Amino acid sequence: MLPRQRNRFGWHSERGSVTAELAIAMPAVSLIIGITLGAFALQVDRMKLVDVAATSARALARGETEESIRQLASQMLAQQPGFDLQFAIQETLACVTLSKEISIAGLGANMFQLAETSCARKMGL
Repeated sequence: MLPRQRNRFGWHSERGSVTAELAIAMPAVSLIIGITLGAFALQVDRMKLVDVAATSARALARGETEESIRQLASQMLAQQPGFDLQFAIQETLACVTLSKEISIAGLGANMFQLAETSCARKMGL
C-alpha cells in the first residue's frame, strides 16, 4: 500500500468517490430496471392474449356467432382496447387469431405486435 501523500489542504482521500461512481452508474441501472419491468408487463399482456384467444376459439367451436365472440373478447380485454380478432374454420378445427400492438413506456408507441392463435375442435365431430 502506498503511503498517503499530503497536499496543502491536508491528506488526500477518496472521500466522495463512491458517490461519484453511483451517480455515473445510476442512469444505466434505471434503464435496465425500466426495460425489465416493461418486459414483464409485455409477458403479462401476452398471457392475457393467450387466455382470450383460447376462450374465443372454444366459443367459435361451440357455434357462437362472430359478433358475440368479439363482445366476449372485448369484455375480457376491457383494459386493453385496440385488439384485432380473426377467425378461421378448418376441417375439424375452429381457430382464432388475436393480435394487439403494444408499447413499452419510454421506448416508443406501438413498438411490439403480439399475436396468439388458438384452435379448438368443432362440436359434433
